[in-house]
Amino acid sequence: MATDKRLAGALKPAMLMAASAAIMLGGCGMQGERPHSDSNIKLKQQSQQEMQQLSQQLRAGSIVVGKTREAGVSMTSDADGQVWVPLELAARVMNMKLKEMRDGYAIGDTDVAYRLRIGERNAKSGSRNVQLPDAPRSVSGKPSVTTESLTTLLETPVRWNASTRELNVTPMKDTADSSTQRGISMQMTDSTRAESIDEDENEDEDYNMQASNSATKVVSAARKLLGAPYDFGAASYSETKSFDCSSFTQHVFDKVSVSLPRTAREQGQLGKKVSQSNLKPGDMLFFYTPGRFESNRVVGHVSIYIGNGKMIHTYGEPGVVEGQFNSYWKGRFLFAKRVL
Repeated sequence: MATDKRLAGALKPAMLMAASAAIMLGGCGMQGERPHSDSNIKLKQQSQQEMQQLSQQLRAGSIVVGKTREAGVSMTSDADGQVWVPLELAARVMNMKLKEMRDGYAIGDTDVAYRLRIGERNAKSGSRNVQLPDAPRSVSGKPSVTTESLTTLLETPVRWNASTRELNVTPMKDTADSSTQRGISMQMTDSTRAESIDEDENEDEDYNMQASNSATKVVSAARKLLGAPYDFGAASYSETKSFDCSSFTQHVFDKVSVSLPRTAREQGQLGKKVSQSNLKPGDMLFFYTPGRFESNRVVGHVSIYIGNGKMIHTYGEPGVVEGQFNSYWKGRFLFAKRVL
């Protein structure tokens, strides 16, 4: 009996330690299982299902824009037969760049033309909200969209031809007569702003003293900002003390109570078109970005004409600069507009 009591006394602490260890192990096990809660398991399973759906890599095909073809392009299809196009490729089609931003992805040249977020159907074309048919996804680590969503975003037909393995993109050409279907508005009372100014018109009638005074103020305000840093997709100048090309023009024209939309493409749809031979200080010059797909001539940059063959703008280092409207820029010139 004495031996049994001694054995029981010795076992009691051991049992308590074992029980404590079991509780501790149970606690560690529960903590280890926390990341695999029901909701997380469902998300993981959903992600695995999506990866399986998007695992079909198509044989390399071609992109065709007008007469230009780029071969050896990889795309992916899902279980429903939808073709997913990398956003980087979509940007290249427009001779633009894709940039990862703090709040998603942006496509543009010297300003942001489009904005998208992974997993969200809501996108932006300029300042207008666009509802995409399918939310962008990450496919093989690359942000991608379906051809249907690309059609909606770019506002031009994008079609995949399975038999020829071609992604056909209808060429995009911005002109001075582009419509305002993108939802662009401007607070101006002059209903004649869609007209053009030809070489044989009386310049003094159109470019009156009031316009001349406003142009002087615009040029003066622009020159005060020389050297301000360039920042793609810049927020307001009061917040960032920087500009991209269209936020610069927007900021400067606001000094003479002319309200411009946020992007160069939208700004290009306003005002009267002006010929190169009839340029006046304060006129806005619009340019496209030359690239592989020559059929696409989309507004990607804007500057302000300041007279004597010069303009002021920003597009990179060293920020806002004054320079010549020379052969380089004339080679990518699309059109000019007058909003004063």
